[in-house]
Amino acid sequence: MSVELSLPSRFDDDVLAGIAGRLGALARRRLTGTPSRAAVLVPLCHVDGQPCMLFTKRTETVGTHKGQVSFPGGRVDPGDVDEVDTALRELHEEVGLARGGVRVLGLFHEAVAITGVGVSPVVGFLGDVDVAALPVAPDEIDVAFALPLSSLVDPRHRRLQTLGRHRAPRFTAGPHPVWGLTAYILDEFLREGLGLPLPEPSPDLTPEPITPT
Repeated sequence: MSVELSLPSRFDDDVLAGIAGRLGALARRRLTGTPSRAAVLVPLCHVDGQPCMLFTKRTETVGTHKGQVSFPGGRVDPGDVDEVDTALRELHEEVGLARGGVRVLGLFHEAVAITGVGVSPVVGFLGDVDVAALPVAPDEIDVAFALPLSSLVDPRHRRLQTLGRHRAPRFTAGPHPVWGLTAYILDEFLREGLGLPLPEPSPDLTPEPITPT
């Protein structure tokens, strides 16, 4: 049974305005001393009428983070104007969605990947998405998939795992587990971006190996 929370039935204008307001009022964590930078899009969307979040699973041949689940994103290019520009460019390159169809809601806490890259999350709403029809970049992305909010907050699908000296959230709601930095950003966004009072997840006895690939 899903945890009893007041979840939106859709990302309507009022819900999106609430998210944008929380992001705007957020005391964002900002990184210093990370010369290598990246940005990801935290993508909200509707799939078959349900409020969902979009994820990608990287190929086993891509240069970094092989086979891992992530948000669309990548390294900042010299021609990018800012982190929003990076996130929207990567969204288009990885899953074929045009930047003009994204309603950018704001920026979220910056974080450091295990590779030492500083990551800036950008929250955006994609509207209705036909996930099966997305033209994913085959050299980078194995598959794109969406998970409903109701599944992401279900306590049966949220765990704490041990990553080295740290404990981090892990989500097991979909076909591929969400762990590492993506799960960390996701967990914080559900709490602070959506304002959901989530209970602490249960311990996971099968920690994921740390492989900075």
